[in-house]
Amino acid sequence: MALSEFDIIEQYFAPLGDFKGPYTRLGPGDDCAVITPPAGEQLCVSTDTFIEGIHFPQEVDPAIVAQRSLAAALSDLAAMGSKPVGVTGAITLPGVAPAWLSAFSQTLKACLARWQSPLIGGNISQGRVLSITWTVLGSVPFEEFISRCGASAGADIYVSGWPGRAGLALAQRLNGETATKTLAPHYEAPQPRLELGQNLRGIASAMIDVSDGLLADLQHLLDASGLGAELDLATLSFDTILAEAATSEVAARRVTLTAGDDYELCFTADSEHRAAIGRLADVLALPLTRIGKTQTQAGIRFLNRPEDLSVDELSSQQGYQHFV
Repeated sequence: MALSEFDIIEQYFAPLGDFKGPYTRLGPGDDCAVITPPAGEQLCVSTDTFIEGIHFPQEVDPAIVAQRSLAAALSDLAAMGSKPVGVTGAITLPGVAPAWLSAFSQTLKACLARWQSPLIGGNISQGRVLSITWTVLGSVPFEEFISRCGASAGADIYVSGWPGRAGLALAQRLNGETATKTLAPHYEAPQPRLELGQNLRGIASAMIDVSDGLLADLQHLLDASGLGAELDLATLSFDTILAEAATSEVAARRVTLTAGDDYELCFTADSEHRAAIGRLADVLALPLTRIGKTQTQAGIRFLNRPEDLSVDELSSQQGYQHFV
């Protein structure tokens, strides 16, 4: 017997609402969820849509779809220094595949618990293409959110983690290769830097998550702050695993700077915070690499650039754009 919309919800998604978190007054099952935000805090809200064939390859493992899509959505909260308080989801399915739904929902359940993000409502419909939309809600102490527009000239520029690994793993997959074991988890199971973002409140002056590529997203931050930057490409040589997996030094630098899908955080901070950022990197066991400085002159200037990596090529990187 075919499963109806309500059968799918009851069997695969209703149980996910059992994890309510401390701020959920009323969860799934009513016309609206009701949240009681922490006293003295503001809500951060973001929505992301993920479509098969555009945001993830066709017929990819449902566990990868669940983790990548939710991590990408929550990464926006991380970039604001926000703590998750709830998630709603809207899923469009081309058909009913019980095995796919089971794997997707089980991975989703684990991710919601790991990232302390209760599922508080959603919707399921039928359509031509698999599509998943998450709306994430987070809270942040009053006026302590971190936006893109707070940087000032002369500030240090940092990036977290290992930018480029996810992009190289995706390129290997799209070329029909098996992504190397050290790279694959960065694409298949990204981690939203929620703890990092929250700990950067009061330290970072501006921040953005890296979804479209380090250069492209850094440029968004610089545009919002009305600044330019000077980047030292020699600072990006710390990732020996990426260097070994890439075909050359130039290829490694290119993928670090231009590949998307990392969901790391790029942020600025005054030099007086260098010691605190170093301690935070140790506590989180996460590289926080200082890659350059902001400057008043617009544009990005590159230091220690490999000869075969042209300024024109780097300057043209604008990230993925729909309708182009």
